[in-house]
Amino acid sequence: MKKLLCTSLAVVFVAAGACTTGRAIDDRVHARGPITFVDGRDTTLDTQVKRLVDRWNNRRGIKERVTFVEQSSSSDSHRASLVAAAQDGALPGARGRCNDVMAVDAVWTAEFARADYLLPLDPTEFDMGKFLHVPVQNATVDGKLYAIPARTDAGLLFYRKDYLDEQRLSPPKTWDELIAIATKLMPIYGIDGYVGQLSRYEGLTVNALEAIWANGGDLTTDGAITINSPQAKQGVEMLARGLRDGWIPRAATGFNEERSREHFQAGKALFMRNWPYAYPKVTAPDSPVANAVGVTTLPGPSALGGWNLAISPCSQHQQTARDFIRFYTEENEQEELFAKGGFAPTVRSLYTDPVLRGKFPYLEVLHNSLDRARDRVQTEQYDRVSDLMQENLHSALDRVEGVSPRLDQLAEEMRATLH
Repeated sequence: MKKLLCTSLAVVFVAAGACTTGRAIDDRVHARGPITFVDGRDTTLDTQVKRLVDRWNNRRGIKERVTFVEQSSSSDSHRASLVAAAQDGALPGARGRCNDVMAVDAVWTAEFARADYLLPLDPTEFDMGKFLHVPVQNATVDGKLYAIPARTDAGLLFYRKDYLDEQRLSPPKTWDELIAIATKLMPIYGIDGYVGQLSRYEGLTVNALEAIWANGGDLTTDGAITINSPQAKQGVEMLARGLRDGWIPRAATGFNEERSREHFQAGKALFMRNWPYAYPKVTAPDSPVANAVGVTTLPGPSALGGWNLAISPCSQHQQTARDFIRFYTEENEQEELFAKGGFAPTVRSLYTDPVLRGKFPYLEVLHNSLDRARDRVQTEQYDRVSDLMQENLHSALDRVEGVSPRLDQLAEEMRATLH
């Protein structure tokens, strides 16, 4: 009898504990309250992300206040900070700040989801049909939705329309045309030919991949590592030759997005590869090149960029977190972020809006660029792959070693990492 009583009591206590745990989980899922939103540094014109957060806070008040925490403008540092916070938050009894809602680079989404850094989301709670298809695919991992597309991205080619018009030249459609125009106009106008993002960080991976794709190469083909194929080597060699021949300034090996944007906006370059966020800045009334800029697609496919909004498992106020994500992706907010911040919207309807197209003629160019954009390699080891690319490519471009041996070495290192 005593044994039976103890067993019964144990069952009662276990059941009670299970119910308590269930209630705690339910409380967090449906709880409202203050949250923290973590994103990269807000480099938009007039800080449009901060303004969006302010609009939310003005509506919701102190009880559901969103604290906006900016990370480094370097995507590598941003990622490292998110990973450290996620790992700390998963520790028993963790008391540090929770990143309730975090902006996750499209290339990190699968890795973060599989590492349990992100909560799965219920698609029925979000109007998923309004989004562009490719960003939704990126936010879906192993058949589950883990994030909501907040802004998408495709590289654009900015150019000095005034100079090309004066010389009766059309925007280049190929790298050969770009090089020919740059070489011809540089001495006439006393400016650099082309700037991109060639510093040793994720931007170099993107710029190199775009050059490789434009020359018919790829990182992998049918599962095989092909980064050292003749076509891939030609793509990287083109950038190296540009630095040697001078149509790419040597300083560009230290440029990120903002450095290249500042260089172009100061009137120092004929062409610039950058993301859409740069458009409102270079065309702002106080910009030295405000009325002299044209935009076209890159001379080859762009790397697909973009950021998704996800919720951390440590969030105590998950209903507010989901509401904030819905607010961020409302059509009105997406339009505001595009029109004033230059962020490519994830809401499909905005690309065919006649008013927006009339006000922003480059919206059609952006849509075309997104249609041609290609995803970077999808792997949980992406961060390691990108690090290897940055190390080897930067050495090749910075005259430390030739392109061919560095890409051969990169291929071997990638095989060891991925296979």
